[in-house]
Amino acid sequence: MTEIHDLFVARAREVTLAEAAPRLGLALTGRKAEQAMPCPRCGGKDRFAVNTSKNKWNCRGGSVGGNDAIGMAGHLHGLDLHRREELLEACGLVLGEDVPDGAEAISEERRAAMKAEAEALKAKADAEAAERDRTAGDFREKELARCRGIYEAVLPGLGGTDAARYLRGRAGLPVLAVDAMSAARFVGKLTYWHGKDERGFARDIWCGPALVLPFIDGEGQIIGIHQTWIDLNAVPKRRPLLYGLTKAGAEAGREDRAGSPTAAWPSADDLAAGFYERLPTKKMRGTKKGGLLPIAGHMSMTRWVAGEGIENVCAWLGKEVREDEALARSTFYAAAGDIGNLAGASARTGRWKHPAETKTDAKGVARPVMLPSPDPDPEKLGEGFPVMPHVTELLLLGDGDSEPYWTATMMARAATRAALLAPGADVRVPWPPAGRDWAETILEVMRGSQAVTGNT
Repeated sequence: MTEIHDLFVARAREVTLAEAAPRLGLALTGRKAEQAMPCPRCGGKDRFAVNTSKNKWNCRGGSVGGNDAIGMAGHLHGLDLHRREELLEACGLVLGEDVPDGAEAISEERRAAMKAEAEALKAKADAEAAERDRTAGDFREKELARCRGIYEAVLPGLGGTDAARYLRGRAGLPVLAVDAMSAARFVGKLTYWHGKDERGFARDIWCGPALVLPFIDGEGQIIGIHQTWIDLNAVPKRRPLLYGLTKAGAEAGREDRAGSPTAAWPSADDLAAGFYERLPTKKMRGTKKGGLLPIAGHMSMTRWVAGEGIENVCAWLGKEVREDEALARSTFYAAAGDIGNLAGASARTGRWKHPAETKTDAKGVARPVMLPSPDPDPEKLGEGFPVMPHVTELLLLGDGDSEPYWTATMMARAATRAALLAPGADVRVPWPPAGRDWAETILEVMRGSQAVTGNT
């Protein structure tokens, strides 16, 4: 190559991935250093990643990567960088300039071969994506059928069941409020599946009573279920105590065992070492995205009360039934699958530094913990908890026993998102005392009132 061409290549080697990305058609968004996306060359969903801080790129589909923009351009455009003319073309793409005169051009035959290769890769990626969508669709249909089977196998009504006693003990729910929970179901014996047995089949580790609620979408259609297993003897949560093997336990050679604890298993030492962990006794099946858990009332009502956690919403329902039954009967009460479902997707920009917490990076440097944006993503408003435009009043129940800054950020986003979905609605976020949730707070008030009544 001539001196001009050598300088052209040298200049291209100085270009960072952040500078080259838009020239190569990569859409980097926000301020995150590492971003994943479909590979423009070989497809996928998130197989291609760029880290602008470390100046590295990687494509899992092609099992290639590097730390310079020229190599990234070569991969994305199918250029063989061992060929002088293709190396120069990659440099031109990175710089956003034409290759200097005097360089050997890529032959028409080679361009045709590159185009054919790109088309073949795209066709393969499209076929793989279609197969994944088909398989995922089949799985979703089967899973939804299982959800319906569990939910529809029992009659409505919780009165006199362990589920009613559970909600009475956890949320102070009065009988009148229990009767209003028409969407709830009590399953006397519901299997808890966890892991696989030696034959590779799903393993049932516990079976017992459970409260089941449906996830419904904005049109009221069932899209999944929420299961809460109950053990009234296990205070204070009144849910069964179950343990399962952790990754650390497997690596340490511990027995692949899961279920209720015994006198000898798991040992205190194994628990302290993190070889076994407590398993969640609340599980979701099907889809929660775009759904809610109906507690009482109907979605057509203009006043809504919603929050994270069935027990918190039930506690608020019981409180309003005792204080103003007419108001309670004119209100729709619903729970979200989790706070992320309630808040919805965050905006791509607006992340902020936690005022107190830090984390140590790989180099031993303390860096601030970054919190998500308090603003919703305007393009994904429909992906979270559904809020109907006819709603005129909405209470979003805050949670005082979670990390306060993160929780406040999520609730701010939930409120802003709700106001966008229901323009003109009065959206408020009542908070319980710090360190407590609404179920605990309301139960404490009830016990205090009962003690006063008993002393008079």
